[in-house]
Amino acid sequence: MKPFDRDYGYGDSPEPTGPPEIHSGPLDESCPNCEGKTLFMLEVNVPNNPLMAGMLGSKEGVGVYMGCAACPYASPMMTRAK
Repeated sequence: MKPFDRDYGYGDSPEPTGPPEIHSGPLDESCPNCEGKTLFMLEVNVPNNPLMAGMLGSKEGVGVYMGCAACPYASPMMTRAK
């Protein structure tokens, strides 16, 4: 599996506060890791972190990423204020 630099200079990613949920999908994309045909857009709640400092004073954020249903592949996560 291709390694990703997931910290973007901000240190470790925050631990999710719950399980991921399907945001949309399946997508019309194949997995770059296993070539499976079922990718989904997932979202997970994450606690406030340095990436969200000053973002509307949010105490919780939402991480959105693509994930594969057939293997552990996950794209880099985009975090936004909730």
